[in-house]
Amino acid sequence: MVERRTLEFVVGIVAAATVAGGLSLYVEMPYALAVGLAAGTPALVRTSMRLNRTRYDAAKSSTEQVVDGALAAAATAVVGLAGGYLVLSNGLTGPVASAVAAATGVFAGQAVFYARNSRYIG
Repeated sequence: MVERRTLEFVVGIVAAATVAGGLSLYVEMPYALAVGLAAGTPALVRTSMRLNRTRYDAAKSSTEQVVDGALAAAATAVVGLAGGYLVLSNGLTGPVASAVAAATGVFAGQAVFYARNSRYIG
């Protein structure tokens, strides 16, 4: 049987790819990638090998876990979109702009999740 962490990781990647791919038909890639990563963030942040999943699940209700995911997704979206705007407004395009927007967004989402759940990391 496949481990829950693996399934959540796959769900996060599929969600991110589906949203980013579909949205990229309508907006520039840095924006599409930031929103796609935000869509996958709730599943992806919980797949960290450093997260003590047993303690996290025992201590947090499903509502609290949804809030954790929503806050991480919002941080990913806001910072990723801001990063996309900054790189595009400074004339960067293509893979460099997409990588900057994605990296800043992902870092922000992870930082919010880990700041809220530092006692379960380790």
